[in-house]
Amino acid sequence: MLTALFAILPIALLVGLYLRFDRRRYRGRATAAQRPTGEVFRDPATGQRMRVYEDPETGAREYRPE
Repeated sequence: MLTALFAILPIALLVGLYLRFDRRRYRGRATAAQRPTGEVFRDPATGQRMRVYEDPETGAREYRPE
């Protein structure tokens, strides 16, 4: 019984750490500060139209499908 506890405990710890730290990465990065620019282009890999959004404070750019 003690052996089973030592086998389950590290797995539970790893799953807990994964859920704690990895979930933040998948949250949307879009903020209200991002504004669309006049730049629109066709993505050569997918053929989809993309619009460029820019954060005027940081200059960060994001490409979103239209």
